[in-house]
Amino acid sequence: MALLALFIALGGPATAARLIDGRSIRKSSITSAQIRNRSLGTQDLSRTAVKTLQATRAGSVGTRQLAAKAVDATKLADNAVGPLAIAPGAVDGSKLGDGAVGPVQLGASAVTSSKIADGAVGSAAIADGGLQVTDLADVYGSVVVDFAPFKINECQKAEVTPTPVGNLAAQINDDIVIVTPQPGWSDLITVSGNPGANNVLRLIACRVGVDPANVDPANEVDPPATRFTYMGIDT
Repeated sequence: MALLALFIALGGPATAARLIDGRSIRKSSITSAQIRNRSLGTQDLSRTAVKTLQATRAGSVGTRQLAAKAVDATKLADNAVGPLAIAPGAVDGSKLGDGAVGPVQLGASAVTSSKIADGAVGSAAIADGGLQVTDLADVYGSVVVDFAPFKINECQKAEVTPTPVGNLAAQINDDIVIVTPQPGWSDLITVSGNPGANNVLRLIACRVGVDPANVDPANEVDPPATRFTYMGIDT
């Protein structure tokens, strides 16, 4: 062995390369200290070693390793983006799919009149009893009228200037008018309302028939001063 070492020493690296191969080296006897820096190439490594070196270790990529705008939609897993990952105001209409927003996604009072298209609300969308006078009429209110006693088949007219509730500038002269007397009004007297000139409300009251309890045609019906509620629906 000493003679072999002397021979190699005298012959130099070229002689060593011819005489020493992998079979002459004991397994695991070469460490990092024996390997010259940057002397190994991929051809010196096994396929397994190359694959291991090329693989990205789990959890090794952080914010610093990512270039600006490097992560697009194709890099995101399903359900990877939650509420905390979305900046305030980042989701606008262009980011929502058709039908993506349903009743569950809408907050209380989120839909105002400015969000509803003309003609979008039909009768099916309105709850029974959900509309009030203010939703139907542009003019509404009440007036008190004291009619004179009514003879059989007699009609009387009363003209009053209404004081609308809410919109004081509203006009009744082109409206369809509905008038209702307060409870206690005689069943023998019908009443209707019509718009008059100069924003006047015209009440027409007519006695029809006789009281079955008193068939005397001369018998008069004298209603008390009565409050009439009216509403004008714009045509």
